[in-house]
Amino acid sequence: MMHAQEWHDKRTRLAQLMALKGLQGVLLTRCANFSWITCGGQAHVGLNSESAVASVLCTASGDYLLASRIEMARMQAEEVAGLPLTPHQFDWFDPTARDRFVDEVCGAGRWGSDSAGATSSVAGELTALRVALTGAEQNRFASHGLATGLAIEAAARHVEPGMSELEAAGVLAQQVYASGATPVVVLIAADERIRNFRHPAPTAQRINQMVMLVVCARRHGLIVSATRLVSFGRVDEVIARRAEACAHVDAVAWQASQPGRQLGAAFGDICAAYVAHGYHDEWYKHHQGGVTGYENREVQARLDSTHQIAVGQAFAWNPSITGTKSEDTMLLTEHGPLALSTTGQWPMIATSVAGAVIERPAILCR
Repeated sequence: MMHAQEWHDKRTRLAQLMALKGLQGVLLTRCANFSWITCGGQAHVGLNSESAVASVLCTASGDYLLASRIEMARMQAEEVAGLPLTPHQFDWFDPTARDRFVDEVCGAGRWGSDSAGATSSVAGELTALRVALTGAEQNRFASHGLATGLAIEAAARHVEPGMSELEAAGVLAQQVYASGATPVVVLIAADERIRNFRHPAPTAQRINQMVMLVVCARRHGLIVSATRLVSFGRVDEVIARRAEACAHVDAVAWQASQPGRQLGAAFGDICAAYVAHGYHDEWYKHHQGGVTGYENREVQARLDSTHQIAVGQAFAWNPSITGTKSEDTMLLTEHGPLALSTTGQWPMIATSVAGAVIERPAILCR
């Protein structure tokens, strides 16, 4: 069976969760959890939806694929082929059919779910299971990460002054789709909008001297995040200094991601790095990233974050100093951080942190 070991490992984790919670079953309804349990299957139609168009019910006696007649054939043929899931189909116009079936199989009130308003919510527990990536997931992430890095850098080399931000967004989306992924977030900022907005949804504004491209790309359910900046001509000295400082903060974040530490401790190192460069309040203006995987940020870092960092987790740190930003996705391995979305084909800033030299993306001058 395809993904046999990965499926077995994840089902073992779910069985342990059910035993711990005293549940007869767990219903997975969110896109992130559907992709996780199906070893990379995807059950989204609308890109802005967190709810999957098919669900997976796992019980002690068997596992089920639940979907309406609209979705079942494609799910079986393209998303869950080879997995030991018994299909149960229902009519799209019967909104309670799925949960009635789950009650019949598990007993009313005896199952947990990740859906909003579930009587027994296991959403938090499922996040903890998702972030512990299997070897197969790490391999998929590495392949996807490189493809995403190549896609955003190709787009960055293709955009030109005079293009609108919307046109640049189209270029970036095309490159991501061509890589086999789906762009779930595309942000573009030209010139002063880089300085003014941390989440710059693309507009009709024309690019003049600088442009920032941001993407979160999803493939097999896993999300890779990356940012690249382009300057058409010499970079302003103030922005150049900020870019150097931002790259160092990013490198500190990577070095701070040590197994056994709490995420809040790593965040504290990041805040201290801002202060060391004289940018005391910049971290207030945008979140700094955190653990990634099947959500853009599975666990967002804050000073009070108690999440324990471990080998096999992925991170997308994204420090920003007004006018610049540094972001890539990396995997924490036994040998330290492994860059997933850097390509070796982009100018880099080398910075030393605790004796380790870490390279982060520079601004490309064209």
